[in-house]
Amino acid sequence: MENLNLALTLLLAGFVIVFLVLILLILIITVYGKIIQFAQKKVSKNKEDTEKPAIRSVTREEIEEYGSDEIPEEIIAVIAAAVDAMYGTKPHRIKNVKRSRSIRSSWGNAGIAENTRPF
Repeated sequence: MENLNLALTLLLAGFVIVFLVLILLILIITVYGKIIQFAQKKVSKNKEDTEKPAIRSVTREEIEEYGSDEIPEEIIAVIAAAVDAMYGTKPHRIKNVKRSRSIRSSWGNAGIAENTRPF
């Protein structure tokens, strides 16, 4: 009976210690997350304060000048938005937009990309 009492006491003490450590880890991770969110908000607020380059509209003549008359203007606008999202902090200019003349299908290109990616 004495061994059973000792075993139950050790079992209960083990459970209490494990759960207290888990609760402590949860609190540490939560506080760390709040600190990171605060820092990110502060950095994004500083970025918003910096001056962005002025956006100018592109005329139809400029689009036709670069030979992209076969691609609809909406597609060019989407490409320009993607470039701006990728390189938003630096000034950039899209000089030319051409259709891809790929011999392979999209599935073939995806297979090659999957099989040749670095480890």
